[in-house]
Amino acid sequence: MLEKTVIPGPSSQLLGLRLARYLKSNVVPIEFKTFPDGERYIRIKEEPKNCHAVVVQSTLPPDPNQSIIELCFILETLKEMGVEKITAVIPYFAYARQDKKFLPGEAVSGKIVCNIIQNAGADEVITVDIHSKRMLENFKIPIRDVSAIPQLGEYLNNFKLTDPLIISPDEGAIERARNLAVFMDAEYVTFTKSRDKHTGEIEIKIKEIDVANRDVVIVDDIISTGGTMASAAEIAKSQGAARIYATCTHAVLVGDSRFKILNAGANEIIGTDTVPSDVSIVSVAPIIAEALK
Repeated sequence: MLEKTVIPGPSSQLLGLRLARYLKSNVVPIEFKTFPDGERYIRIKEEPKNCHAVVVQSTLPPDPNQSIIELCFILETLKEMGVEKITAVIPYFAYARQDKKFLPGEAVSGKIVCNIIQNAGADEVITVDIHSKRMLENFKIPIRDVSAIPQLGEYLNNFKLTDPLIISPDEGAIERARNLAVFMDAEYVTFTKSRDKHTGEIEIKIKEIDVANRDVVIVDDIISTGGTMASAAEIAKSQGAARIYATCTHAVLVGDSRFKILNAGANEIIGTDTVPSDVSIVSVAPIIAEALK
């Protein structure tokens, strides 16, 4: 069996180190910088021969395109260096929400990104709570999507919640809410959300739920603008919820999303380190390490 070596990409330096510690693996550092004209520079500072290289690189805002390019630079360079096997660990996979055509003439961006990554030299891919399972079908190489629900559930159990209720803010998060509810031995419920294809405006239909004096966990895969999560928190608060926790795997949190969610009644926002931020409290390194083993 090939010895694993972890290469933390520019966007996932700390997560890469955490993963290496769980795997008890060597770490190969890289040098990276931006030239004055905006072009990126990548250099792998040590030669990882005869190993299984594990490249950790989330494709992050505000410029996921840069993260994708950096990932491809690393993958291609490792292939040129003669590495026998390369696993691309992409904890947050950008463009996963663009997995099909919604309007005529649209590029299916998610499919194109998948093709770029596998053509750059990845032998397999690991993602964490990818937004659309349909994306996985675009790869011709092995791909595994692992769930952060157990890590989030363990963290939430530390709060000793009172008669907890898990809420899915829309139909797309039902499976995550159900799995978290099973893990925490709690009830779950889902709201109904609709989105205007042209304006992007969302509407959440209120569902009568018994939340009075209960602690509520609203769970989704991504919090981006915070509109969906804020609406769900507001509904729960208006119906008498006690503590409200806005929970997700990928805390993208653009613009004033934090303010919207907390102002709507959430007590805390909890995310994982797939996207580094001040709310990235839970690490996904253990579940990635388990997948690699």
